[in-house]
Amino acid sequence: MIAYNETVKQFNIDVLNNNIINKISRNLNAGKSEQSAWQDAAVYMKNILELSNLPDDIEVGMELKIPITNNRIDFLIAGLNKEEKKSLLIIELKRWSSVSKTDKENLVNADDTRYGQDSLHPSFQAYSYKINLEAYNETIVNDNIGVNSCSYLHNLRYDQDIKDVFYKDILDKSPVFTANDNQKLANFIKNHINRAHHHKLLFQIENSRIKPSQMLMNTLEDELNNNQVFTLLDKQEICYQNIKKVIKDNSDNNQKQVIIVRGGAGTGKSVIAIKILNDFVQQEKLSFYVTKNSAVRTVYGKKLSGKRNDHLRSLFMSIIKISRDRPENVYDCLVVDEAHRLPERSKAGHVLLGQDLIKEIINATKFSIFFIDEKQQVDIRDYATIEQITKTAKRLGAKVHDNDNLRLEAQFRCSGNDEYINIVDGILYNEEIKYEKLYDYDVKIFDDIKEWHEAILEKIDTTPNSRMLAGDVFDWITKDNDELFDIEIGDVKLKWNKDTSFSAHENQKYRVGHIDSVQGLEFDYVGLIIGNDLIYNPLTNKIETNYLTHPENAGHFRRHGRKEPLLEDLPAIDRIIRNTYNVLLKRGIKGCYIYCMDKNLSEYLKKYF
Repeated sequence: MIAYNETVKQFNIDVLNNNIINKISRNLNAGKSEQSAWQDAAVYMKNILELSNLPDDIEVGMELKIPITNNRIDFLIAGLNKEEKKSLLIIELKRWSSVSKTDKENLVNADDTRYGQDSLHPSFQAYSYKINLEAYNETIVNDNIGVNSCSYLHNLRYDQDIKDVFYKDILDKSPVFTANDNQKLANFIKNHINRAHHHKLLFQIENSRIKPSQMLMNTLEDELNNNQVFTLLDKQEICYQNIKKVIKDNSDNNQKQVIIVRGGAGTGKSVIAIKILNDFVQQEKLSFYVTKNSAVRTVYGKKLSGKRNDHLRSLFMSIIKISRDRPENVYDCLVVDEAHRLPERSKAGHVLLGQDLIKEIINATKFSIFFIDEKQQVDIRDYATIEQITKTAKRLGAKVHDNDNLRLEAQFRCSGNDEYINIVDGILYNEEIKYEKLYDYDVKIFDDIKEWHEAILEKIDTTPNSRMLAGDVFDWITKDNDELFDIEIGDVKLKWNKDTSFSAHENQKYRVGHIDSVQGLEFDYVGLIIGNDLIYNPLTNKIETNYLTHPENAGHFRRHGRKEPLLEDLPAIDRIIRNTYNVLLKRGIKGCYIYCMDKNLSEYLKKYF
C-alpha cells in the first residue's frame, strides 16, 4: 500500500495548498506527530525537487509499505534514468537536528529525539528497504528496475558524526545528505531520475506479487553449496531428510504442520534450519529464519554473506515482527531456531507485544519448524517447551511431528567429545557421571586468574575465533562509562561485551561474552569464568546455586514488571543458572579454559578434567 502517489506537478500543488496530510490520511491513520513529519518532509522535498529541475510528470510517492514488514518508505521518486532504464529512488527522511556516532555498526545516537538511544543510521535504513524490494518484489526483479537509496536529514547542520568514516561501508552504498547538502541531493536525484516513465511505476511496484527473487534463490544456493559450515553429517542428514519428507507429504493439504526437532548443544540444529530455509526459498516459497537471539541472526547472516550479498540478510526475521504484526497464513514456512528462548510475548523496549508467540508463529505459516533444547533455557521468561508447543499446535488444529527421526544426538562441537558433554551434564545437574578419559578436547582448570587470562589471550591471538565468557554475576558498569571495568578479579580487569555483535567483531575480541550474546554460537576456544552463583558443597557432594550473587538489576530471574524474583520461581531460577553454564561450557570447539570463583568447585572439577 502506498499512501500518496502523484506527479511532481501535483505534489507541488498539494504542498502549496497544505493538502499533503489530507491525502495521506485517506489511506493511512497516524498521530499528530507523524502527520507533522509528513508536512515537514513534503515542504523540504518540494524545494529539493525544484532544485533538481525534474519534469512535472515524474512520479513521486510517500509512505510505501515494505513487503512482509510493517515498515514504510518515507519518499520515493520513479522514472527513467539517463540510460532510459527504469529507476526507483528511495529517500529516508529524518527531522533530527543533533546526531552523534557510536562504535556499533550501522547505529547512531539521535540525541534530540531519542535521548541518546541507539537508532539505525538513516542511510542503512533506506538501504535495507532497497534490499527488501530487490529480494521480494516481483515487479522490481522482472522489469529490471534499478533501485537506489539515500537519506536526508534536513534539520542537521553539524553532520560530522553522521558522515563519519566509521559508516563508510553503508554511505558508499546509500549516501546521507544534510541541511548543508541541498544542491548535492538535488544532483543525486537528477543522476538517477531523468524523465517520466508514463506507466505508473509506483502503482506496479505497490501491487506486485511478493516472492523470493531468482537472485536471492541463486545466491543462497551458491553460498550453501560452497560453504563447509552448511555440510550435514550423520544424524543431521537423517533428521534433514525426515523433515523434507514431512514437508513433501503434507504440501498439498490445508492443515498446518508443526515439526519439533530436538537436539543438544552443538548437534547442528542451526545448520539444518538454514538448509530447510533454502529448500523453501528455492521453490519460491515465502520463508524465513526466526530467532529471538539477534546475535545468532547476525552471525549466520554474515556466514551466508561470504560475497557480501546483503540481500541474504532479508531472510532473517526477529520475533518482534511476528508479535507486532500477528500475521495469519502469510508465510509458507517459519524456521524457528533456538526455540527454547521464545518468550510468551515479545518485548520492544518496555512494551509487551502480542499475546502468545507460539500461537502467533503457528498462525502465521503453513509449516512451522521448532529447533529446541530445553536445557538451554536461561531466562525465567523463556516460555517455549516441547509440551507447550505441542499443546498449542493441537489446540489450533495443527498436526505435530515429533519422533526419534527428528532428534539430534551426536554433537559436533567440543571436538565431537561426548565424554566431555556427559561429564558437564553430570556435574551441573548432579547426575551420575560415567567417567571416561577425555581425548582430543583441551580442558584446563586454573587456580590463578592471571594465568587463566594469559592462557586464553594466547588462544584469542593465535586462533581465528576464540573468546572469553563469564557467568552473569558481574554488574554491567561499562554500559554507562566505558572507562571503567565490569569484572575485577585480582589484577585482572575486564569488560563485558558491548552488544550482541560481540562474536562477529574483531574490536570486541578482548571483552567478555555474556550468555545473551553467545547462545547458539561457537568458538575455537573459550575462557570461562564460572561465577560464585555455581558452587560445590563438600558436605552434600553436590553442585548448588546461589542467585543472590547476581546483580540486583539483572533481569534473567525477574518476570516482566517485577523488581525482584518470585518465591515460587526459585526452583526454576536454580535450573536457569545450571542451564546458563551448560550453554557456556559447550561453546568451545577445541577447548575450554576454566576459572572458578568458588575454590571448592575448582577442586571438584579437577577430578574430571
